[in-house]
Amino acid sequence: MLKKLIRYDMKSLNHFLPFLHIFALLASILMRLFVTGRINPQSSSKQVDFIFILFFILFFTTITALSTGTYLLAGIRFYKNMFTDEGYLTRTLPVTNATHLLSKTIAGSIWAVINMSVIYLCTYLVLCTPYIQSAVTSHKAEILREFGATGEYAGLSFSSALTVLFLFSCLGSISSIVMIYASVALGQLFSSHRVLGAVVSYFAISTVLSVLSLVVMALFGNETRLIITAGSEGDNFNFIAYMIDVMKTSTILMAGTSVILYIMTHYIMNKKINLI
Repeated sequence: MLKKLIRYDMKSLNHFLPFLHIFALLASILMRLFVTGRINPQSSSKQVDFIFILFFILFFTTITALSTGTYLLAGIRFYKNMFTDEGYLTRTLPVTNATHLLSKTIAGSIWAVINMSVIYLCTYLVLCTPYIQSAVTSHKAEILREFGATGEYAGLSFSSALTVLFLFSCLGSISSIVMIYASVALGQLFSSHRVLGAVVSYFAISTVLSVLSLVVMALFGNETRLIITAGSEGDNFNFIAYMIDVMKTSTILMAGTSVILYIMTHYIMNKKINLI
């Protein structure tokens, strides 16, 4: 039954999300052809500045809309299917709330990973022009060394670094799906204005997690010390080591908070939901 539910949830999301991602890819191709692809060493400084500003605005807007649209549609689908009139029909199925939640989390997570993959692909299409690739290849050793690929990280390559960053981004995307579903569930505890309650819950959870992350990193990591010493002792600041520490701490926090939020969402769906 879980497989059928996942197929159903994927189908409901497939009505909108593929078109959103195809649009982002087409927009990135156009930006590559008409914006970043036109930057070359012979470009005048004013022309380069104008192209860069235009590229930044268009690309940032496209990627923001893509990510926001993906998470928003996943949250709306979860809300409609479980907490509106449609929820009555959903709950008549011989399926537990745990199975419903697991199905929707899997479907949302799949699209979150697809979304992140498309974002990386769009970034590659826009940024990796022949001129930029040539410049990076020619100075690869120097770039890696400046970022801290020395000592224990001397064997680090661009491909391995991007792979780790991509996997970390995917984990963050899945964590975001869990947090959105938890926010929607918390919003149903409000006596009225439940959609507004879900939005407020989302920002409240985000704020709490941000503060918690800063506190944990300050107590158990060396991030604060690295940031402070970066300005006065720049030679001792290793960006790669810093990012690895941040990702390790963030991964533990995301995994732990996601489990807590998932359990909380399941509890609310079982004990606290009134569809009236």
